[in-house]
Amino acid sequence: MGWHALTLPMYLGDRVLSALGEAGGAVIQEDVEQRLTWLVEPHSAAVQHLHDHPEVTLAGDDDSYLFVPGMTRDHTVWWRVTPTPERLMTDAGLLADAFAVVRPRTGGHP
Repeated sequence: MGWHALTLPMYLGDRVLSALGEAGGAVIQEDVEQRLTWLVEPHSAAVQHLHDHPEVTLAGDDDSYLFVPGMTRDHTVWWRVTPTPERLMTDAGLLADAFAVVRPRTGGHP
């Protein structure tokens, strides 16, 4: 099983996380970079259109990397939503829909 990552700045990611509610999967929070990352199915068509959005980072097949934290919070990268066997990857379609609902209409912070 593989995965790709979708990363949003914290101000937008918090709103997407709230919109997803219990339907979302595990989420990694990076305190220094102020961003949230979801794991999604590789090559999911539902999020491919977000490549061009300036606030979205999609990674997986390139030379990118993702720091996956341990299960205890002792650093600035931690599990905001803890992974479980039932809650690891987020459905890319649901994530894209949540993003479409909460994204700012302009390029700036809401």
